[in-house]
Amino acid sequence: MALTRKMLKAMGIEDEKVDQIIEEHVESVDGLKAERDRYRAGAEEAEGLRKQLEEAKAAGEGAGEYEEKYKAKCKEFDDYKAKVDGEAAEREKRGLYRKLLEDAGIDPKRVDTVLKVSDLSKVSVKDGAIEGAEGIADGIKTEWADFIATTSTKGAPVPTPPKGDGGAAAPKNLREALHQRYDNKE
Repeated sequence: MALTRKMLKAMGIEDEKVDQIIEEHVESVDGLKAERDRYRAGAEEAEGLRKQLEEAKAAGEGAGEYEEKYKAKCKEFDDYKAKVDGEAAEREKRGLYRKLLEDAGIDPKRVDTVLKVSDLSKVSVKDGAIEGAEGIADGIKTEWADFIATTSTKGAPVPTPPKGDGGAAAPKNLREALHQRYDNKE
């Protein structure tokens, strides 16, 4: 049932009052309509969000698979990085050990051979130097003594004089000289 002017006049209300009542009624109806429209827009927005949520859930069903792939790639990268770092550390250790071998006096031609058969797993590097280098160098000198080049200075060979009885002593005067000469002519 609607509020109309005709109904208000039938109730015996004055024309001025009818206009006021109608004005107030229109104002309250407009407020209710605005509120209704706001709730309708909120309901439509909620419906859109519900659809987005369903779509996200549907799209998210495979997200676990991608997460596993991501974790596998991260692990693969970390393993590769550790491998590269290990190789770099091994190269540094080999270079320092090579220097230690050279300093210990190992023949430069034999350094690579000694490096191939040396166990570097017990050698540790700290701050760019081999820990306990003095002890390791002493061990190298005893273990690889055959490969340490020894240099010694040797004079030129002097020819050996012929063996003889020593010969006669040099003459002291002319008489002895002549005597030696004619005595040996037998």
